[in-house]
Amino acid sequence: MRLLVTGKTRSGKSSFLHLFLAHALRCRWRQVILLDGKGVELTPYREQTVVSALNGQMAAVHYAGPNALDKWELLLADVSTGLAHRFATLHERGLRAAAAADPRVLLVVDEVQVGCRDAQHGKGIKQALTHIAEQSAALGDVVVLTCQREQNSLPPAVRWNCNARLRMLGHGYFNYLPDGRPQLSGRLPYRTPEEVLGRLSEPLLGETAVAADNLLAVLGVAHGDDQTTERANATLYLGGDGWGKTYALQQHPTTGTVRTVFVDLQEPLRSWLTAIIEQAGAALPPRATAEQLRDLAVLAVRAEPTTLLLDNLDAANTKARVAIQLLINAATVAVLAAAPPDTATLQRKIHPFISRCRVVRIAPLTAAAAQKLADGSLPDNIPHRRATLRRIVTMGQGHPATIVALCQQAKEGTLPELRHLEHTPRRFNLVWVLLIPVIVLLLVWRYRLDSYLASALLITALMLLRPLIYRSVRQTT
Repeated sequence: MRLLVTGKTRSGKSSFLHLFLAHALRCRWRQVILLDGKGVELTPYREQTVVSALNGQMAAVHYAGPNALDKWELLLADVSTGLAHRFATLHERGLRAAAAADPRVLLVVDEVQVGCRDAQHGKGIKQALTHIAEQSAALGDVVVLTCQREQNSLPPAVRWNCNARLRMLGHGYFNYLPDGRPQLSGRLPYRTPEEVLGRLSEPLLGETAVAADNLLAVLGVAHGDDQTTERANATLYLGGDGWGKTYALQQHPTTGTVRTVFVDLQEPLRSWLTAIIEQAGAALPPRATAEQLRDLAVLAVRAEPTTLLLDNLDAANTKARVAIQLLINAATVAVLAAAPPDTATLQRKIHPFISRCRVVRIAPLTAAAAQKLADGSLPDNIPHRRATLRRIVTMGQGHPATIVALCQQAKEGTLPELRHLEHTPRRFNLVWVLLIPVIVLLLVWRYRLDSYLASALLITALMLLRPLIYRSVRQTT
């Protein structure tokens, strides 16, 4: 395995090294070399011993700090020149590659650019690293290199021959890309050097080979194919217009954060950057440039645990991409919403974020799902609840946010259908209304009432019952 770990300062490269060495230093190795470009992270392991794969005896770890670059050059040159003898041994055994049980070399270089850029020893270090990266794969050696950025940190041949890349994103989140496999994302648990040193004395249960295919298992992170790996701190909801992506954005869990910031990326870059700064409670400087607003927004989001909601990612222009990436890294939880990338233009906009985020594709809301959502959002004490429920589902047209808003209006009594319920025609049987003249005629015939009195009685009854008759006729028509 030739692993290249990149990430800016305080992005989590040191946490990775501690987790990796907690497992690797309990395995058997032909030789272990730790080269520390900062003189900080690998110092606790300088006196560590490992079990030699050659004779089973305890062997010391070879350590060199940033002030011993001459030792870097000597150690790397020793590994480089020893490759020829090891290949000759394989040839004598009739093998083209080392067996799984053959002794291997572990080489870990933290901040490799420190050695490669040195004026006196840099050339020798780069030559040895290039030879090791090009030739050691067949021998099964494990090479781990960390740097802040790939360019101008190590030779191009070394970068090209790395068969796995781990990019640290901050707060322990990472993107892992092994050759020939899909990209995986997750979050590393935090371990201090003291915790790692305490674990080194414990036996390794079920030794897992240190290789690119099972690096996440070595680090103690669940495999992404099992859908149990915690993805990066960003979630991207993809859905068409009216499918509820904005509603899903607003309903996203905000566990572990103390505030929520929502902006619409349809607005101009300066407008939504200003909105982020103001919602975060920061002061807006006068006559600030877009770059200054971007940096201030990142600092404001990073100041406290923040849930950042970014709607309409597909409407953001290309210039906003850098600012969005920085804000995602700064936020504790970042949630984005966008239309599906069905066109080439949308693909150029959204694909860089698909690899960075946990993607959730939203399907249109079915009638049953809309009914269930409305039923769960509508209080039980609403008058004529069933009729109101049907009306809300019809008016909502399958849009979750609209359905929830209508249910809220019904709860507050501001929904027109409920506000005018007292004027709603009630069902009244028209037959009983028509029986009134018949009853009056029977009374006239039975008691031989005067025609004038009977007419007055009939007119009075009709005047009193006129509203009921009117409502009944309007209801039936």
